Amino acid sequence: MSIHISDDESKRYPYWRRNRLVMPLANLICGLGFNLVWPFVPLMVRGLGVRENLETWVGYMLMVFYLVSFAVSPIWGGIADHYGRKLMVLRAMLGIGVAMLLMPFAETPLTFAALLMLVAVFNGFTPAGVSLLVANTPPQRIGGVVALAQTGGLIGQVLGPALGAALIALFDQQHRLFWISAALMFTGGALVAAFAGEVKQLAAGPWRVRWVGGLRDLLDVPRIGLLYLLGFLFMIMWYGGVTVITVFVLQILEARGADAAQEAFWVGAAAMAMAVGTVIALPFWGRVLDRSGPARVLVFASVATIITHLPLLIIDTPLQLVIVRAAFGLSAAAMPTAIVQLIRIHAPAGTDARAIAYSTAFQFFAMGVAPFAAGLIGPVFGLRVYFALTILAMAGGLALWLRAVRSDKPQT
Repeated sequence: MSIHISDDESKRYPYWRRNRLVMPLANLICGLGFNLVWPFVPLMVRGLGVRENLETWVGYMLMVFYLVSFAVSPIWGGIADHYGRKLMVLRAMLGIGVAMLLMPFAETPLTFAALLMLVAVFNGFTPAGVSLLVANTPPQRIGGVVALAQTGGLIGQVLGPALGAALIALFDQQHRLFWISAALMFTGGALVAAFAGEVKQLAAGPWRVRWVGGLRDLLDVPRIGLLYLLGFLFMIMWYGGVTVITVFVLQILEARGADAAQEAFWVGAAAMAMAVGTVIALPFWGRVLDRSGPARVLVFASVATIITHLPLLIIDTPLQLVIVRAAFGLSAAAMPTAIVQLIRIHAPAGTDARAIAYSTAFQFFAMGVAPFAAGLIGPVFGLRVYFALTILAMAGGLALWLRAVRSDKPQT
């Protein structure tokens, strides 16, 4: 079934075809640049003299990083609604580039942590790009266009650590890797500046900071709060679960007496399985979103998330874990895109960028909460109990969504 774009829609969205090409490439380049250094942050911190309690230093740094991202994301979203969405994409890509450029000058762990917080202030080039695309793409094309842009970013996430591992051996000072990251971020920003287009859809009235008030206004809109909840729960199990799964892999291998090489292999395989599955599946799910609608895909992805996490309660080999993570990536990849589309549908006119930014903020918070909660529950009850609790939470969020959908149906 083909989707026809009318002449009127072509005039209303004159840049969507160009953006469909530019944003995936820019996201790939910036995803590559960001993930070139991100997995190696512990090595950078150790290189600055932290030899004891390295995991504590890194844990606190990452928690604060995501808390800062959580706090500033809605502010950037409000600015986007009043001054334009392309501006916010450039803010993120170029701002992160400047911060990465400064990172090699850190001489102490505290200075490094402060510059990492500067990265957090500008964090969010992918959601900023999604807001630009959502506002400048015909509604019946949003699913495929957004999925393609996210696929570009995911490919960068997959390739970044591999390229970083290859480059890090070439430098006497590992911190110089940040300069390559900065160059890639600047390149992505330059592509957006030169080729991405926007028809500005600005909110009425002057912009002012209303973090709590703006959130309260959006939560009064039916279904927005539930979409935020589902996005938060999903991100706990998606990106927030990456480090938790790493620890789970090590626990499985410890019982089998694996050596360091085997540990490195299976940790990498578990991470790559989900990422590669997602990259493969997203273009397909983009077409499904355009044809079947985001509401149906949201329910399917939620159910798939629950089903693909249930095996974590019983599996006991690393190969089984890799298969389960690949199944999760393949079946649930469309969840973030479906949430973005539904927020766009339900958010009041002129507030879509802000509404998406709050969703992103809660997802950043989830990325920090997941390893923290696992660190509290795991040592006492075991990680399988942690997985069981996340499954129950996701099932509860889905039940609330289905009840809201049923209550909206007319009674016969």
